[in-house]
Amino acid sequence: MHFHSSLSLFITSLLLSEPMLSLAASVLAQDLPSAISFPSVPSGEIVGSDPTVSRAAPPQERAQERAPEDRPSLSNVASPDTSDEGSTSSLPIIFDAEGALTRRADTSGDLPTPFDTSISNNFTSKSCPNFFKQFLADSAFTECYALSCLLRDSNSFFYTLRSAPATSHLLDLACAADSNKCSNKMSELASSLIKDSNCGKDYRLGNPVVTDAYTDFITYMPVYRATCLTSPTTNDYCFVDAVTNTTNPADYNVYSVAFGSTLSSAPYPTCNACLQATMRVFATYAKVADQPLASSYLPSAQGINSKCGSGFVDANVTVGVEKAVSAGLRLKPSGPLFGSVLTVFVVALFGLF
Repeated sequence: MHFHSSLSLFITSLLLSEPMLSLAASVLAQDLPSAISFPSVPSGEIVGSDPTVSRAAPPQERAQERAPEDRPSLSNVASPDTSDEGSTSSLPIIFDAEGALTRRADTSGDLPTPFDTSISNNFTSKSCPNFFKQFLADSAFTECYALSCLLRDSNSFFYTLRSAPATSHLLDLACAADSNKCSNKMSELASSLIKDSNCGKDYRLGNPVVTDAYTDFITYMPVYRATCLTSPTTNDYCFVDAVTNTTNPADYNVYSVAFGSTLSSAPYPTCNACLQATMRVFATYAKVADQPLASSYLPSAQGINSKCGSGFVDANVTVGVEKAVSAGLRLKPSGPLFGSVLTVFVVALFGLF
């Protein structure tokens, strides 16, 4: 998976060097899908020692009542229901998504937005940039605070990462969003994006902005669930811990696996509970044929186990067996380049050069 130009520009500003990589887009565009679907995940329910207990209070009330130290930790993570190996329609929620909204001491600055530097005139028709402008202004999209659309395709997001409180605040908002409504919105956008009346021609030509957007939309749920996990050690988001870990910047690389990059060689993330829980989320979505995880999960699981020990994460997942798209499109990302650049970026971000 290539690493988008927005991040390249940001690293350039940090390291005073030329952009580190160019985009290589390869898209098989035949029998374009007319609809995208996601595994259904119930919102706002914790699965812990008693899976029948849920929090019925409105999210705003829970946000006022909860202190940061009360945030659910990985002890609440439950394995996917494997009673029916062919279905992910009844996955347990692994964190209290709506209850995660808490006030932060430092939330200054504007919230990051996706595609904040990459929308240009490099389109074959006016309909495509117009489509981007419309969905970027749609509150049904913006109120999801979709991390899947920020991780690769937002220059402002990488400035947010300079501040742990600002990053935590963004995740509070993202994790409090209604994941069912947001996943439906992302499904709608993915389907609409590749219509000829919008960006279909650019998609088939491999326009990186368009193919990135498509992948961002279809990876919303795995990224949502993974980035909303919290650490039993720090009681903060695993994602925030990864971003701020200057001892091992490779912790951040695990999130690139959702986009199709692999962790098949060193440097590897830290062998901890956050890594295990993140890969457990990814294992569930690796079963879906049109998820990038269908190609990236197993090599990454095998690589992690070579570092952390056999069985540390599940490397016996049957990938790509569930059909989420109505036709045969496959996005085939490249190998570990995305993760390697992430490592350089995180090191640079925290001033270790």
